[in-house]
Amino acid sequence: MALSPRQIIAAICPELSGSPSLPVFLEMAAEVTGKGFYGKIYPYALAYLSCHLFTVAGGGSSTEKTVMNMGGGAPVASMSEGGLSISFAQGGTTAPSSLGSTKYGKMYLDLRKSRPTMGVNSGGLYL
Repeated sequence: MALSPRQIIAAICPELSGSPSLPVFLEMAAEVTGKGFYGKIYPYALAYLSCHLFTVAGGGSSTEKTVMNMGGGAPVASMSEGGLSISFAQGGTTAPSSLGSTKYGKMYLDLRKSRPTMGVNSGGLYL
């Protein structure tokens, strides 16, 4: 049984799943995600990108927002708890629209990298 984007979102980002903005974020993700490029894993691409957009827009868990805002969007290289130490990766991300700034964006990038590259335009999105 194939999962729908809504089922995937409910499992990985319950804050978006319960948001009245869910259809808007799904539509925004669908506008820039090619069904032909992702094939059977298209629902995952929609879900991951929707969650990323939601988090960047200010939704999501407080931990994800805090970590993202503290580093100016830079990926976290390491964290500790006892003496409170957070290190951010050096340099900017090469990911389009800072996809590397959230865990959902990273999941989307990993999914995209798993696909064959034929037919990908210079912007990295198959349209």
